[in-house]
Amino acid sequence: MSTTALAAPTPEALAKAHPEWGAWLALLEVTAAEAAAPAWAAAVPVETSETAPVLRGATLTVERAVAERWLHRLFAASSVVGLREAAARTDPLPVLAAAIELDHASLVALADAAGAPEDAFVAVAPLAAVPWLEACGRRLAPRAAGHGASCPICGAWAALAETRGLEGDRRLRCARCGGDWRTDWLRCPYCGVDDHARLTSLVADATGQTRKVDACRECSAYVKTIMTLTAADAATLRLLDLATVDLDVAALDRGFTRPGGLGQPLAVAVAERHVARRFWHR
Repeated sequence: MSTTALAAPTPEALAKAHPEWGAWLALLEVTAAEAAAPAWAAAVPVETSETAPVLRGATLTVERAVAERWLHRLFAASSVVGLREAAARTDPLPVLAAAIELDHASLVALADAAGAPEDAFVAVAPLAAVPWLEACGRRLAPRAAGHGASCPICGAWAALAETRGLEGDRRLRCARCGGDWRTDWLRCPYCGVDDHARLTSLVADATGQTRKVDACRECSAYVKTIMTLTAADAATLRLLDLATVDLDVAALDRGFTRPGGLGQPLAVAVAERHVARRFWHR
């Protein structure tokens, strides 16, 4: 097996191969850049849950100016008419709260209140939570031990599984926070079935075992599995999820599904951080 077969995709390569993905790749690019902003690292909560997901019941305290700047930047990166203008009519704190929880009903209501295109708003707004979640993932990973298909840090369903390194250790990965947790081979991470007759794989001729679908006939859920030499970072995971959309199509065509929403609720509160202003007198 060549290392080329295991190489992570780049935005440039994906844009060249799939020009139709250009708009979404632009959104992923600004999200990855925003995730490096110190303000989000500073907002990682000190108090967290002792059980998974560790962010359950946490509070995100952020300056309104930081949240407003980020929402404007995110929506400005969209090519959808009406979405860019909606940022000025949207309170960013409820958007962050709904994005963290993947609360579809709240996102729809926020889109309607802002006069934004509903489908575009609901698709793009969840990215608003990613910089904070990714910062939490980097800081809180040592506290998170998971089992099953939901992330032990942020509660999201695993985006994919990595078969990692020479030992072929199988790890589930979260594309929102970068969560990384062990899962067993020959066991459905969703329902726990380990009956080999109830488990199946979809393998393409072009990619073989390097990129495939592992699915469960018991609960009809699936997870995409890729071979990799090392753990991918969160931004690369989001690119890998996009680059393997053909696996999603193959699974859906055969009646397998990925659950929506969160695997475990978070009940995260979003609060405004008030910064004391200093005034100098001459």
